[in-house]
Amino acid sequence: MGRTQRLRLVAMAAAVAATATVTCIPAWGAGDTGRSAVPAASTAAAAAADAEIVSTVAPVLRPNGTSSRKYSTNEMQRVDAEGGDPAVLAYWTPERMAAAKPLDAPGDPALVKKMAQDLAADLTPAPGTTAGQASTLRSAPAGSSTDGGTIVTHPAEPEDTGGASTNAINRWPISTGKLFIGGYGSGSYCSASALNTRSKRVVITAGHCVHSGRGGSWHSNLVFVPKFNGEAENKSPYGRFQARTLHTFRTWIEKGGTNQGWSRDVGMITTFANGQGQRVVSAVGGNGLKTDKYYAWPTTTFGYPHNLDNGRVMWGCQGWTRKSGVAPRTSLISGCNFGEGSSGGPWVWHYSNTTRLGYVRGVTSYGTPKNRSIGSPHFDSAVRRLAVQTNN
Repeated sequence: MGRTQRLRLVAMAAAVAATATVTCIPAWGAGDTGRSAVPAASTAAAAAADAEIVSTVAPVLRPNGTSSRKYSTNEMQRVDAEGGDPAVLAYWTPERMAAAKPLDAPGDPALVKKMAQDLAADLTPAPGTTAGQASTLRSAPAGSSTDGGTIVTHPAEPEDTGGASTNAINRWPISTGKLFIGGYGSGSYCSASALNTRSKRVVITAGHCVHSGRGGSWHSNLVFVPKFNGEAENKSPYGRFQARTLHTFRTWIEKGGTNQGWSRDVGMITTFANGQGQRVVSAVGGNGLKTDKYYAWPTTTFGYPHNLDNGRVMWGCQGWTRKSGVAPRTSLISGCNFGEGSSGGPWVWHYSNTTRLGYVRGVTSYGTPKNRSIGSPHFDSAVRRLAVQTNN
């Protein structure tokens, strides 16, 4: 078996009951009280503030790494025509991409400490996982339903693969990849995936992968590499897509890392074209987007967890989600053993082996102790509005 064939699937052995609730100390993400949910917004103004969207031109670090700059209108036109800033793209060499560390998710130390006191009440997660080859990935996990919810956008297949060879891993999505962040001695990464929109430029990830949350700032020098494979000779088979603009919720920016922030830990990125002039969805396809009121549904989750193969290759996990008791308005899936680096990876509903696409209904946001579970914000109408604004 070749190295590129060692991409692994983690398939859950049993479905998780939809009513299950856990109480855990956040390990690499959620700083949360765990037992006291934040009351729903009582006024229209509060609800609007919770879902308010903030966008910015993606900042770029100066070569010395000590400060950042934003493009002027003329610079933006020039960089857009060139497919990104040459300095940023030149920085992210294969060696530096390999050396990037998983991005640390923010968390409130006081809330984490309180959760430690409640750890004894933690419920045992779902049964252990079963490793398998990509060919065992099912197109749609049993029990999936098309009832209810809103289809914001449907999946779109790539226009042209450019002749790239994917025969060894032809069951894995090429629309999912690594999102590289920072640079100049402080490179890190998240996971992300292409999202089908009218512009064909959008990537979806976690909010903390574009903005560090409460008291923080926007991340710099972001570059998306679909189907990154650190074990292959060509680690960027579909090119690199630099961030053009960044988008997330004001709630994440102001309250990120607390139990009020995790429900809005969603980020979207409008990207430049790659070096061949292709927009990201044209090059690798894009998942659709679905929002609804349900917390329990079957998912196929992808990402680059650093605790598995040091994040060199993509991993997948299949199972059922459930409403979380860790952070309000979030979902959990147990048994994947996904650690840091998987943040921002898509939770795909109705994943198809044929198209290698489906509908994104969540993104990995936080994790619990010993990677027992991972959580995602619940995708509601505010996420739909985020996608609409990002597409503009």
